[in-house]
Amino acid sequence: MSAMSVLPVTADGVLATGAEPGFARESRTWSQRVDRREEFLVVRVEGELDAAAFGEFFSAVERALSSACRAVVIDLRAAGFLSIRAAAWLGGLRERVSVGGPDVRLVSGRPAVERALELTGVRQLFRHYPSMSAALVG
Repeated sequence: MSAMSVLPVTADGVLATGAEPGFARESRTWSQRVDRREEFLVVRVEGELDAAAFGEFFSAVERALSSACRAVVIDLRAAGFLSIRAAAWLGGLRERVSVGGPDVRLVSGRPAVERALELTGVRQLFRHYPSMSAALVG
């Protein structure tokens, strides 16, 4: 089972607080909290990003992209598996948002996830961030 969350983060890496009432949404596998002061939204994936979780992942990322943030950081550090379909979708997403919208950044590190990104040619589309701190800078 996979879990996803979308978290607003300020430029100094602090989880943003003070979300406006009515903007918090939660379900069994993901949550989104919107703070109008955030500069980054972090979409965190835990577990396997396979066909069963792909729809929720897609929706969480699209909601994050529709916000007024500077960048969306997709945190795959806790993902044990990334399907080829999800990796390919990330490649298409990168190309789509390059013409407008917030920057999309990936943070990963597990060999299985990196392998899926490499096999699909997606790894070269994203700058490598060795840590979440690095992804939340500039």
